[in-house]
Amino acid sequence: MVSLKGNSLPIVFDFTAHCKANAHFQFSRRIRNDFAALANEHAKSTLMLGSFGGKARLQTDVQGIGVATRMEVGRLSLLRGRRKNLLQGAFAFFREACDKGLGSGPVVRMLVRFPNASDRPQERKLIGQAFREAYGTACSFLSREKDLLELGHCNTYQSVVQYLREDGLYHSTHRDEIAQVQRQLHQEVGRYENHKFFVRPEMADGSVPKIVFCYTGDQADRGVEAYIEGYTDVCPEFISPDQFRRDRSQYVKLKDYERASRRFGGIWVLQRDLVRFLSPPQIGLIYLFFNEDLQPEFDAYFNWEQLRALQERSKYIDPSLRYSPTFLEVVLEGMVRSGFLEERDGAYRLFPGFADYQHVSFYELGEFGKVDL
Repeated sequence: MVSLKGNSLPIVFDFTAHCKANAHFQFSRRIRNDFAALANEHAKSTLMLGSFGGKARLQTDVQGIGVATRMEVGRLSLLRGRRKNLLQGAFAFFREACDKGLGSGPVVRMLVRFPNASDRPQERKLIGQAFREAYGTACSFLSREKDLLELGHCNTYQSVVQYLREDGLYHSTHRDEIAQVQRQLHQEVGRYENHKFFVRPEMADGSVPKIVFCYTGDQADRGVEAYIEGYTDVCPEFISPDQFRRDRSQYVKLKDYERASRRFGGIWVLQRDLVRFLSPPQIGLIYLFFNEDLQPEFDAYFNWEQLRALQERSKYIDPSLRYSPTFLEVVLEGMVRSGFLEERDGAYRLFPGFADYQHVSFYELGEFGKVDL
């Protein structure tokens, strides 16, 4: 972790905003001159040169048949009290440049680099406040590297403990049914284009929750219900727009439910304000800190010998890795560093606050809110 003394040192925040690619965008002399003039208005010296300087720079990338612009600007913060205004100025610059048509399109991805970014919650809080004031919405942070964060938005599904135990509203039993409905919706896009489809998960007797397929639109359409039922054996329930808006939190997009119920691959985890990725080997190792009834043992410390014994007989760890002490050592070190485990005198336990960690999906700024099935 970073010391308070380290937090008091001057910091250079290096922002990069990627704009949406556009096949009709022309990187003309007028664009370059107008961008340079705007950059001069917002320039703040960082006592450095190049992309880390305080004057914004405009770069271009070729993406397919289109051109995408990339705006880069640095901000040097000497005093903590003035840090928020400096950060807000960077966001204001990006927004004004896009409003004036100096980029290839709206900002779809934004990165910020500064020392030990993943271990500095106070700086992340200031960046979040500045982003909210500039764009009118909150943001989340994805840890790409120790010094690099990506700004975006999250969809929260359930707690990580619920995911590991599979005892929440998202269950893999329903994956085939959802995939079947999704396949039909993709095959007949024109037939269903005036309606949006969701599921309403509900707790039920036993370990598997119940899901109700729903759709909403201007009015109920018996033809839509008949086609869905005929091809998938699922009869969706119509939800009026007023009821949908009133109970919005109860309805989940089909794609979100499919993502949240996956039992393969890694998962995104929200640790307070920071999102980190848990790989499949890391997920398997976390199960070592659960008992036979899949109850997390939050207060229990496990030494090396105990973890090696648990590793060898765990069904959640890949068979090729069960007898590898190197695997255990490397993954334990990484998970302590990323705040999932706590180490004391060679023993390990789940990090305090692990019960509050959330299973989420992280979306880039340009991807969040798009209509998907």
